Amino acid sequence: MYITINGQLGSGKSEICKFFKREHGFDIFSTGRIQRERARQQGISTLEMNKKSGKDYSLDHIIDNATVEFANEHRGEDVIFDSRLAWHFVPDSFKIHLLVSPAEAGRRVFCNRVTKEEKYSSQQDATNQLVERRRLEAERYLKVYNVVMNDYSNYNLVLDTTSLSIKEVCDILYKEVCEFKKGNYKNKILASPKNIYPAKKIDNSSKDKEIIDIICFNDAMFAIDGNEALKKANEEGRKILEVNLIPESKDEISITLEEIYEWEKENGFIYSYYPINE
Repeated sequence: MYITINGQLGSGKSEICKFFKREHGFDIFSTGRIQRERARQQGISTLEMNKKSGKDYSLDHIIDNATVEFANEHRGEDVIFDSRLAWHFVPDSFKIHLLVSPAEAGRRVFCNRVTKEEKYSSQQDATNQLVERRRLEAERYLKVYNVVMNDYSNYNLVLDTTSLSIKEVCDILYKEVCEFKKGNYKNKILASPKNIYPAKKIDNSSKDKEIIDIICFNDAMFAIDGNEALKKANEEGRKILEVNLIPESKDEISITLEEIYEWEKENGFIYSYYPINE
């Protein structure tokens, strides 16, 4: 079986791959290693490598060819691909996209730096660099491949890891992998209630609404009709809930930053990132 996994920097991809290798015997194919090794050889950071790759696509093509070649050579084996675009080049795979809030990503990466080249002066600096790297990568992939990385419809499973331990993430993923192997898998998005913003101050939805409809804007999720359901999820301390992505316009978002602050007070937590301006 092939699993392709990508997602936001700091979302836990490397640890998940180690879990599938250790617990379930999957081989790991990581394009990040190729990129980090190339950056190390040139004596530059991965952020600088991303900026350089925006003008020189040769590294992208090296990674693409290596991914396709490996997939063809290991057909029938259990492999997990830790790669931004493996879902695109290995279409017959279980496609996973991981989310994490920018602040949590910065904390994780700052505390668990992989190489000496990954230099951050502070946790905030790590957050800023990760956001910039992600922006550059998204621009490059759109230009080179005409694919949108944060288009959730590309994936079988989108999972928000912000509020989850690595064990909780791995348990969820393995359960979903087993369901996928049975066939007739229903694609889904599992998000943290603390990572979903109300699209408007008040709506008429019920607390008992099972799946909240969301739209995405500025890499954030907004609940179109789920304020009461979100409140209930936060009251119950739920770490994850299923949501439904709908292709609506960002014009559906009418909430102000001041109203988000009010929402935080009502729910007893503070967002780590604000995707809208004053």
